Amino acid sequence: MNSPVRAFLIYGLIGGPFPYGLGYSLGLDGLRDKLCAAGIDATTHVEGVLLPHTNVGWLARQAADVAREGRKLLLLGHSMGADAAVKIASRLAREQVPVDLLIGFDPTTFACPQVPPNVKRALCFYQKEFGDFLGRGQFSPARDFAGECLNERVPYRHKKMDDAPALHDRVLAEAGKLLT
Repeated sequence: MNSPVRAFLIYGLIGGPFPYGLGYSLGLDGLRDKLCAAGIDATTHVEGVLLPHTNVGWLARQAADVAREGRKLLLLGHSMGADAAVKIASRLAREQVPVDLLIGFDPTTFACPQVPPNVKRALCFYQKEFGDFLGRGQFSPARDFAGECLNERVPYRHKKMDDAPALHDRVLAEAGKLLT
């Protein structure tokens, strides 16, 4: 696909289809397909298998190559995949590569770094449900961040957030803005 926008969707820890993952975050596959149908080049990726964030370096290199082609970048992740998306954006910041849109579906409270200044717009959808100890993190902008960073509490539990039709619609609307 020759789209002006490239989206990297990142499963959470041990997420993705078997044998690479244990079936978590598979709602991102449906979102990937919807993005592709909307004219956006989108792919899904594991962020690490058993060891978190092992694919961050490789994904950052892929994203940098795409940006150097003049395409816009969308990074999206679920759970530790959201943490990985911010880590990728941080690596790209060191190379002064812009990230047009960063989206997190319920990042963790313990491994999500600050949103770096190369990100133009960051959206975080999080849950704060009692008894669900996964996720519950929010994006925190770095001191020199000048873009837009929005955190929004949503009524979806951690393991269901990647499948939520309303969130898919929000992502499609935000991604569509990048096509213009």
